[in-house]
Amino acid sequence: MLPATRELLDRYRTASPAVTWRWESAVVEVILRHGSTSDARALLATFLDDPEARRRLVPVFARHGDPSTAGQLVAACLDGGRLRAGVPAEVLHAVGFLGYEPAERTLWEHVEGPYDEAMNACLGLLHLPCRGLRTDIAGALERHFGANLFPEFLPVLAAKTGDPSWLGRLVEWGEGGASTDCNGGLILGIALHGGRARPAFTQLLWNPLWEAHGPGTGSDYWAYAGARVLGLSMAELYAELGARLQSDADIDDKRHCLSVFTALLGYWAGRPWLGLRSAPDPAETSDALRDLLFAWSTPNRDDSLIGLAGQVLDSGDRDLARLHELENELHIRAVHEVEIRSLAHRYENER
Repeated sequence: MLPATRELLDRYRTASPAVTWRWESAVVEVILRHGSTSDARALLATFLDDPEARRRLVPVFARHGDPSTAGQLVAACLDGGRLRAGVPAEVLHAVGFLGYEPAERTLWEHVEGPYDEAMNACLGLLHLPCRGLRTDIAGALERHFGANLFPEFLPVLAAKTGDPSWLGRLVEWGEGGASTDCNGGLILGIALHGGRARPAFTQLLWNPLWEAHGPGTGSDYWAYAGARVLGLSMAELYAELGARLQSDADIDDKRHCLSVFTALLGYWAGRPWLGLRSAPDPAETSDALRDLLFAWSTPNRDDSLIGLAGQVLDSGDRDLARLHELENELHIRAVHEVEIRSLAHRYENER
């Protein structure tokens, strides 16, 4: 068990005022990245004592839990096929992520419920076979197809129907009736169709109609998730951006492309845990990203990402300011990565 887990448990037991949401979020992120089954087991009873107050722990159970964890969550958190009062909806995602097939129908019953329940149920179902749900999923998609507002994450299940025509239909839906306030599931759902979806996905990234840079609606987050599902590299995206900035597209389109790229780079640097087995972390190190994006090829002219952006954006533009922040953030993360490797090497030598 990690020392961070022990400290978290100690502070929970003493009801320490030091358990602020900021501190708790930081500790949980460390446990997510470096924990194990032992950490999940140690934290489960504490979570079940007060699920609503300790909802930030749920991703730990998903990432480091096992089928036994899923069974305990179902037994304690569900009643009559519905979430008990005070239980966070993220439990539905965790149970599915852990591959707990007996809960498949229960998760489906939440798909058209309140937003949080519906989203987490859909994300959970992504990790289950859903063979007995194909007809139900297809019927629900047909009922909502073309709507402006709909259960936002229902489209992530389109590939589960086994009908390949849903790839083109999701694109049509996103570029037609769907509100950009409700397109996160469409973006991810397109990516989940695999390699054949790459052209459609890369097109939607740069298409202003999709607003794939939108942080308020979460479109940028799900665009990042889709890029990870498809295994897109930052080098590929940067080459695509460069070509678009050098094209004869109008200035607004170029600014939009820079906004999308900046949003994606923010997630590439932060590497949030997505809770999708099909979406691994980026392979590039922070140092490699710095060299790719922020190095000058000559000392006489800034032809880095910032230099390219400066040809399109005003000096006070928030995306340009954000790129400077990300350059600094990647430096800090690169130093941390070296520290982790050095400590791991020292530990191995001292064993």
